[in-house]
Amino acid sequence: MNIRMIAPITIALGLYIILCYYIGAKGKKALVHMNVKFRQKKYFIGYWVIYWTMGLSFFISNILRGAITTENWITSTITLVGFIYIGIFLYSILIFFIIDILRFILRRINFNQLVKERLKKIYFGGVSVFLSIFILVAFGFLNAQRKVITNYEVNVNKDAKGITSLNVVMVSDVHMGVALKENGVTKMVNSINELNPDIVLFCGDIFDENTPRSLKEYSREEFKNIKSKYGVYDITGNHEYGAGDLSETISYFQDANIKFLQDEAIKVENSFYIVGRNDPAQIRSTGEKVKPLDEILKDVDKSLPIIVLNHRPEDLEEAEIEGVDLQLSGHTHRGQVFPGNLITEQIYEKDYGYLNKGNFNLIVSSGYGTWGPPIRVGTESEIVNIKVKFN
Repeated sequence: MNIRMIAPITIALGLYIILCYYIGAKGKKALVHMNVKFRQKKYFIGYWVIYWTMGLSFFISNILRGAITTENWITSTITLVGFIYIGIFLYSILIFFIIDILRFILRRINFNQLVKERLKKIYFGGVSVFLSIFILVAFGFLNAQRKVITNYEVNVNKDAKGITSLNVVMVSDVHMGVALKENGVTKMVNSINELNPDIVLFCGDIFDENTPRSLKEYSREEFKNIKSKYGVYDITGNHEYGAGDLSETISYFQDANIKFLQDEAIKVENSFYIVGRNDPAQIRSTGEKVKPLDEILKDVDKSLPIIVLNHRPEDLEEAEIEGVDLQLSGHTHRGQVFPGNLITEQIYEKDYGYLNKGNFNLIVSSGYGTWGPPIRVGTESEIVNIKVKFN
């Protein structure tokens, strides 16, 4: 580990433990409110043992995965519990902070005593808050399992040499391993084939650091079943660089007849180009920066349609200048859980959906899977189906 990272990691871990205790204390108070027996020492100790096991299970799972090369049900369960707890943690911090601020204000103003008493009954020692959070997280977990098809139509003002339209299926941010396993991979492949694609384009983060080797091997065989007229293409996302040896990761896709593009352009049927850009995360892995787009396109016939796969919805001005017709991106998850979307909206010019700027078109997907908490609140897991018309 880089020595410069020790201090910020230590501070972040310390803050996380403090906030975990803040939530745990709220939980204990809620249990005491429901049942006075939780004031007894044996219940008190048991509660904190269970709570801290959940609160630290994310870190425990990472330690176990480092020590055990083969994924098993124990590490999988601990990882899932850890990520679900993080979902509960995020909403608990958000909601309890707001409530505590409001309670602080109410104590210091001349507020109607009757209203205060009614609010106290609704709060019910925090029980009602935790119940609401559990319902919200449960809804988010179920919502994340539901996959939708999102449709777009894009006009490209170029001649594709005999091809008048293209049925594109785009998938990004699958994040196999925690919430999406073998059955989920098979379901995804079947959903892709049901759309009868002319071409299938993966936009990175198909694997991540939680994807076991067995699931990579399973997906390799399943991906061979994808039916596409002009083939299947993929690029790196930021998480591919943390999913083990990159060359090995890429080999799983190549063995499945998926063309893995790394800062390169390929002409398809002498009619259009697919351009794959590496994710900037490669600099942490190899020390090399991604190639500028003009260098990648230096030998490209720009009179033909150009479709760029860029994991992050970035470099839009560069793509527009270089005559790119359509850029496909993911990465943002649209924030994945509300109010995360309010943050991604501030970071990116377009964090989700369709953007048109003259002859340049951008489509950003919210992703097929989830990272971190296996929940979605205010967003959907999707496969994107794009009808491209060439003029």
